[in-house]
Amino acid sequence: MSKAWLAIAAAALALTGTPLATALVVATGATALTPDQFGCATDVFASTGQWQAPFQQRYTRTSTFGMRLHPIRHEWRLHSGVDLASLPDPGPVHAANSGRVPAAGPRGGYGNTVDIDHGGGVPPRYAPPASIAPAATVDATITGGQRLGMEGSTGASTGNHLHFEVRLNGSPIDPEAFMATHGAPLDGAPTHARPAAPATASSIPPAATPRLHSLTTPPAPIPPDILTLYRQAGERYDVPWVLLAGVGMEETRHGASDATSPAGARGLMQFTPDTFTTYGVDGDRDGHASITSDADSIHSAARYLAASGATRPDGVRDALFAYNHADWYVNDVLTYAHAYAATTAAESCRSLATP
Repeated sequence: MSKAWLAIAAAALALTGTPLATALVVATGATALTPDQFGCATDVFASTGQWQAPFQQRYTRTSTFGMRLHPIRHEWRLHSGVDLASLPDPGPVHAANSGRVPAAGPRGGYGNTVDIDHGGGVPPRYAPPASIAPAATVDATITGGQRLGMEGSTGASTGNHLHFEVRLNGSPIDPEAFMATHGAPLDGAPTHARPAAPATASSIPPAATPRLHSLTTPPAPIPPDILTLYRQAGERYDVPWVLLAGVGMEETRHGASDATSPAGARGLMQFTPDTFTTYGVDGDRDGHASITSDADSIHSAARYLAASGATRPDGVRDALFAYNHADWYVNDVLTYAHAYAATTAAESCRSLATP
């Protein structure tokens, strides 16, 4: 198997059954994103057990657990968690372990929150995310490392950050001490993506008939730089990255073809100029949106699909039909998307040993 298939998916983490909860309070409003870095046995992970830091990029601690002078109310009170800020800009917040979501949404001074029960009936809390990922809904099952939302500043907050709590039998304990004893010290080091990617086969509907190109053309390996862009754009717009990969494969084989279509569509994801005028974004943040830029094309496609309903599994088919009004096109893209989702991290990592 080609090394270009690396990091298509990662292994799911098991539930520990530990009677504790983690609370993550994240503030939203963030725009800058850091793409996930996926890898195999050669990677150095920031954690050694089932627990991991709530960021997959560098971060810093901005406030510790314990009594402090409240920055807004100006009174001494217990700060029930630790505040973390990702670097160099606000980024995605990820679950520190697997579990079930008993509650998600606005919660008073916390702002937006996501609680995760890691076992023993104790809900954790992540707050105050600027936005909560569609997958982090009440009663949803979350895999360790799965994206919960974007770091931001909602509730009684003075700036973008993540308020991360760990509760034992309902009472907050020092998250830094707990995480250090569970192999995931909150030392600012990035945690490379060991968990399952949020874009899995379960987040997109199955392919059906009719099909066209996918009947005779197999999915091509994704170039590493294009794979990074798919993941980054998927994170930014809450669209399964494999769906973007399916579109990229169907349209240009991930940029292998640079021809302009008879309808005047251009770029890796094949936008017509009028549609790009409406949905085009500066994906690589170089100061302008270009229809021929791979980064801008992929981010613009993610924006278009999100606006058309692709953030919900039941809206994916309609979003793809809006992208190209043909049933065979929808089924081709879904066929390719499922093919990429089915390529497991274990298979990808085994390919490293193949000369």
